[in-house]
Amino acid sequence: MIQQHGGNLREISQRYGIPEEEILDFSASINPLGPPKGALRAILDGMEGLVHYPEIDGITLKDRLAGEEGLSVENLLVGNGSSEFIYLVPRALSPKRALVPMPSFSDYGRALKLAGCQVLPFPLTAEEGFRLDPEGLINALKEVDLVILCSPNNPTGSCLSPDKLLRVIAAAAEHGITLFCDEAFIDFVPATTIRRHVKEFPNLLVLRSFTKFYAIPGLRAGALYGHSALMEKIAAFQEPWTLNRLASAAVGAALSDAAYRESTLAMIDKERAFLTEGFASLPGVRVFPSSANFLLLETNPPMPEPDRLFTVLLRAGILVRSCASFPGLGPRFFRIAVRSPEENRLLMESFRKAIRSFV
Repeated sequence: MIQQHGGNLREISQRYGIPEEEILDFSASINPLGPPKGALRAILDGMEGLVHYPEIDGITLKDRLAGEEGLSVENLLVGNGSSEFIYLVPRALSPKRALVPMPSFSDYGRALKLAGCQVLPFPLTAEEGFRLDPEGLINALKEVDLVILCSPNNPTGSCLSPDKLLRVIAAAAEHGITLFCDEAFIDFVPATTIRRHVKEFPNLLVLRSFTKFYAIPGLRAGALYGHSALMEKIAAFQEPWTLNRLASAAVGAALSDAAYRESTLAMIDKERAFLTEGFASLPGVRVFPSSANFLLLETNPPMPEPDRLFTVLLRAGILVRSCASFPGLGPRFFRIAVRSPEENRLLMESFRKAIRSFV
């Protein structure tokens, strides 16, 4: 049952003998509205341009993103999804020791270890709702080169306010520590982004993903924001042409669709509240507060054992994300994506049936 990532439909299909098209995927936290229509048109319109190389550094998208935040193109890199930068930053900066709150996205640890960096966990606890204590983190800023934070955190959904984050960044700067903030899900809570502050803090890096909110994970598109001097150092390690033409066109069109953003935020807020209330009413289920488009659940009796629950749901056509692979969690934790109203109601009924089949 252990999953390293969500959205692994092919692997699940082969392992359990269920056709991919019969699986409703709650394991990957992707906007249920699907890609904006303008993004799809931009992809189709861009097909003829595939005979030409993309921009070597994605300057068109960089210029667009810089303008939105009052930054310059020297404050930005764009590339093949946020994962590119999760691995690129440790390779470029060569940190010796990095502090990482856990549980959080597992690829941070892998990327750091591949770069020869020792990973120091900063534990987040269920008793505290997996909320990050900024003062506690500041007190832990000793003899490290790098801190990686995720806001909203994956898989817990917790989110630090900008003022608290900025206090941590300032404290890290005093110790000469680079702070790398992954905002992959920030578009679901846009008021909390700290992207524009990269000009103020020479130690700040901010990561952005376009694939979750705009539902284009198959295209791969992400951006890294930072102080110009820091970005110049990282850019020296980036391969050329990592952002393809179709991804660049799709993101540009998606960013122009204000109505899509408003519809997404309204739907996700409503459906997240529905799922939170629904799961909280189930015996043996604890649901943690979230600011993102997913929820973290802890299951205990009378819910079925984790392996059985996972299988019962899958036999009903529901794939959820086991959090057994996340350091600091375990098999009783599951991450659930917020999907459409009809799909979310089907999910809740599947959980109720799982309980009835067990009792």
